[in-house]
Amino acid sequence: MVMNGLFRRQGAVWRMRHRAWFRALVGASILQVSLALAACGSATSARSVSPGFTGYVWQVVAISHGGKVTSIPARLQVALRFSPGGQFGANDSINFHSGTYSVAGDGFTTSALSSTLAGYAGHDPAVLLAISAIGSFGNGVHATVNVTAGRLVVGVGSYTLTCQRRGPQADVPTPAGTGG
Repeated sequence: MVMNGLFRRQGAVWRMRHRAWFRALVGASILQVSLALAACGSATSARSVSPGFTGYVWQVVAISHGGKVTSIPARLQVALRFSPGGQFGANDSINFHSGTYSVAGDGFTTSALSSTLAGYAGHDPAVLLAISAIGSFGNGVHATVNVTAGRLVVGVGSYTLTCQRRGPQADVPTPAGTGG
């Protein structure tokens, strides 16, 4: 009987040690897999950002139209966004325009564009110009691009937008059920 109780206690101790060892092994494995996946994600993101205009948010600082250059105040937050995955976004200070873009020749071509529909009843010439210039990006419209050291110049229709790089633009998740 005494031996039977000893074996039971030893079995319980062994099971507890085995359980603790197993948990430590599982924890270490999860940590290693997490680190490996994080490293892969970082490498993928770094690779997908091209040295050109894709993968960045560009703040519009000036718009040229009809021989006149107009400075765009930073407070208006007029900007162009180019995700590495091909999503295009443009803020004209009143509405946000979104769709896709594809790099083509000396620039890019936009498609599948949609926009918010807020109205503007003001008279600020910079806002009105930004609305018109950003509105020039239509479905199938080709825009020319010139990139130099943190500066982007985009020609679209009769407008030229001069932009400064503001930061990276990640891919935006596509809402479920949209086929994207």
